[in-house]
Amino acid sequence: MSERNRRFLSFVVNQTVAGHSERIKAYAIGVDVFGRDEAFDPTLDPIVRIEATRLRSALTAYYDATGARDRIRIAIPPGSYVPTFAWAIPLAEDEADTPPAGAQPARPTRSETIIVHDQSPRSDAEAALRGELFSDALVRLLSKAQFKVHVVPSVERRAALDAIRELFTHPGEAYSLDLAVRPMLERRRYSWRFGDLRNGKVLSSDFRDYVIATAPCFDLIDAVADEAAQAVMDALPD
Repeated sequence: MSERNRRFLSFVVNQTVAGHSERIKAYAIGVDVFGRDEAFDPTLDPIVRIEATRLRSALTAYYDATGARDRIRIAIPPGSYVPTFAWAIPLAEDEADTPPAGAQPARPTRSETIIVHDQSPRSDAEAALRGELFSDALVRLLSKAQFKVHVVPSVERRAALDAIRELFTHPGEAYSLDLAVRPMLERRRYSWRFGDLRNGKVLSSDFRDYVIATAPCFDLIDAVADEAAQAVMDALPD
């Protein structure tokens, strides 16, 4: 991938993740990525269209070779410069890496898959940060418990649909875990909702309200995450 490709990809991904996908236009890319001046006219100067075509080809080549085992794939759909994110189809068992001789067998992974989605409002930076910490703590606990855990990118919701369609083509149970940290004056509400993706049934839903200064942020978030993770495991059918 060329340096131009890397700059292009970095710009559109960072803008999307930051919640500014509306900024991803040909004019902004031409000026911010390729150094065109303020008089840049995308209808007269095709550099963005040309480089977008090259970037799409570079991404295809990358995922066909070096990135074949990447879990998340980035694409730039034709007609748009806003990237999409999707989980890759797992490789067949006969294509998987053979463990080295003498390696210890891995702990068995549970059959259930949990898709985690942080719905904390991005308009409140402090609540968004707490939501990220809450999500990180929950993912760590659920992964440690050997669940298959997927995290939905906060902005690109299409990835969630792609992942769900992918899961439905394979055996096994699939669940959703929606969480959020929401500001309420001097308090913060930590909430979670755990549901069965096969039938839409909510299996567990709860929240905890805390005054901001009642406890150190990290300790409080870890404690709430531990409680939420236990609620998830208790709600699973026997």
